[in-house]
Amino acid sequence: MNTKLFILLLVVLGINTLRYASYLFERSTSTYYVVLFIINLLCLMIVAFSKTKSGKVNN
Repeated sequence: MNTKLFILLLVVLGINTLRYASYLFERSTSTYYVVLFIINLLCLMIVAFSKTKSGKVNN
């Protein structure tokens, strides 16, 4: 995976995860926010662990 793409994915997924987490911390119990928080968190973990599994990020 290209380094710039890897960093972009981490930033976008991180921002989205924090946004949905803030909705949950504000006591919003909407199923929509819970589901999207979980999806974003899983995608963030997959992207982060894909680097560790492959061993390096190509330039």
